[in-house]
Amino acid sequence: MTFKARMLAVVAVLVLLSAGAFAMGWHRIGTAFGASAAAVVAAYYFLIFRPARIPADSLLRLRLSGRLSEHSVGSLIDRLMGREFVTMHYLRDALGHAAADPALAAVMVQVGGVSCGMACAQELHDLLAAVGRSGKRTIAVLEAEATEPLDYLIAAGAHEIIANPDTALMMLGLSAGGLFLKRALARVHIGAQSLQWKEYKGAGEITSREHMSPQVRESLEALVRDWQRVLVDYVARARGFDAARAGELLNGGFLSARAAQQAGLIDRLGHAQDVLAEFEPQERAEELMPLLRRLMRAGRWREREKPRHTNRVIELYRYLRRTAYLEDKGHRPRIGLVYGLGPVIAGESPRGGEFISGQQTAAELMQAARDPRVRAVLFRVNSPGGSALGSDLVWRAVTEVRRRGKPVVVSMGDVAGSGGYYVSMAADAIVAQPSTLTGSIGVVYTKFNLADLLDRVGINVDYAKTSPSADALSLSRAMTEQELEQLNQVMGELYGNFCAKVSEGRKLDPAQTEAVARGRVWSGAAAAANGLVDELGGMARAVEVAREKARLAPGQEHELALYSGLRGVLNLRPALTPSAQPVWWVAALARLTGWPEQWLPALAKVVLGGGISLLSPWP
Repeated sequence: MTFKARMLAVVAVLVLLSAGAFAMGWHRIGTAFGASAAAVVAAYYFLIFRPARIPADSLLRLRLSGRLSEHSVGSLIDRLMGREFVTMHYLRDALGHAAADPALAAVMVQVGGVSCGMACAQELHDLLAAVGRSGKRTIAVLEAEATEPLDYLIAAGAHEIIANPDTALMMLGLSAGGLFLKRALARVHIGAQSLQWKEYKGAGEITSREHMSPQVRESLEALVRDWQRVLVDYVARARGFDAARAGELLNGGFLSARAAQQAGLIDRLGHAQDVLAEFEPQERAEELMPLLRRLMRAGRWREREKPRHTNRVIELYRYLRRTAYLEDKGHRPRIGLVYGLGPVIAGESPRGGEFISGQQTAAELMQAARDPRVRAVLFRVNSPGGSALGSDLVWRAVTEVRRRGKPVVVSMGDVAGSGGYYVSMAADAIVAQPSTLTGSIGVVYTKFNLADLLDRVGINVDYAKTSPSADALSLSRAMTEQELEQLNQVMGELYGNFCAKVSEGRKLDPAQTEAVARGRVWSGAAAAANGLVDELGGMARAVEVAREKARLAPGQEHELALYSGLRGVLNLRPALTPSAQPVWWVAALARLTGWPEQWLPALAKVVLGGGISLLSPWP
């Protein structure tokens, strides 16, 4: 039953109760029931029906800037303060409906410096291009001070690209890598001991080396070459270049907006307001004034009743209310959607940021599995990995969902490496973008030692111990060679377990698994060629695969039901606590390391927690 039908049923009951009360002479009670029915109707009209209506030939306006997350729910306070949470979840919803919405004439995307990965930019390009193929006008406006290749990849999905005259295009190519801290740690008298399985596991090199090893460089160079092929292919098709010309422009260096226009990268110089002016109300005083004077003299209009033009510019959050109304279609088979976003943790959660709680995410997967209306589960993963224990809890939940007869399809985002691959590998099918960073099947351990620093500031640490190794995990000393050897053997067993589960889940023999493991990262395209991924595509393709696994008929509609973040409905703290605003030094650290700033609290917990981790380097 749709929400509208349920509302009408409630109104009908209230009206009957009101009529019955009046018939029995209970006028006050009858009036109360009647007023309640009217209030329900009014609430439905003003809160649901009216916001869902938009003028004909409207423009959907999307503004993209800053960090673009997969999914985030803003608090009530954030909403009241007017903070918008533009996420991939909302953008997929809006652009997916926009392509078929007869009330929309155009979609405009203002690209103001988007911080996201290559796979995310690729999916936004595809979504925008799909709207254009439906016959809608699509416009992208570049308005960042520095437009980088991934910003341009998003914009190239539109039919028309407009650039602010003062923006600069930084066509500097692509890179992958990050910080190496060995010398810096030595200068502040902090020691670090790292173990890694195996030679391509670059996460362990961040503290143990001054430069990346030849093996890690080999894997990252292959990764950026694959990224470059994707970028060149997309831009060449979108702008009508041949591959050689597209590659030349995308690696051409610094370009002014005018130079970019001359090169064919943009169509014209301008501003978003130039486009908005075509859809916003226009006061045409010169044309209307004679008519207004005649009407006013006739006494038929007062001056304050000048005719108004309808504003046809629709912002994202208003349009999402329309999509929710359009999706209210009653009982349909469900595809359960669960998000696994950020570093994987076990135990107590960090105070902020984005993370996969092994316990909570496993519970969300099981909640979807227990829903009798759910025919398949879609698990969206965007994670660099983290806790080995937390990853195993999620892996176990995926296997249990499948054991209960519900197919599981994984859709990979920008990164699904190490623990992010661990939580994915038991699924019935894995779908990744060609540019997704995945694989990194390996194990890493890092321990910090503050003994030298403590000694220099005059602090002594002493313990009463039952064995010589009782303080092995303490920050006050380094591990001995014997302790490191024991720990390395434990890590070897964990690596063997990881590879065995890859072999089982991906139907590979041990030799095939070892060839693609050893800690190496792969692009989605290379992972598909090596059997780690089944298909290439975004969330739309993953939904299609989930429908096929659920055996839904081609014309049968489904409901994509979200099972992540629902704990906030009953928990007032996240609902009322405003989101923390970015701190400049956190943003700077994120820029230096390549890690999303909302992942840093969980990453700190993983790295400093003292456990063995499944972590991929540099998403």
